Amino acid sequence: MEPPKPSKRDEVLRNAPQATPAEYEEYERLLSKHFTKEPTAKRAFAATPDPDEVRLKELINKLFGKS
Repeated sequence: MEPPKPSKRDEVLRNAPQATPAEYEEYERLLSKHFTKEPTAKRAFAATPDPDEVRLKELINKLFGKS
């Protein structure tokens, strides 16, 4: 996975003024971590959700969801 260009980051943050640059960096880190996990480690149907996956979903909604 290739990191997004700075212009993409700036565009996302312009469109999501409630988000901070630190949250965008956290999103990139968690997304990278998500894609490096083994499929069995993702625990898609686990009783206890992975905190990183929960946080990633929150950040996706904040950065890319409708305002």
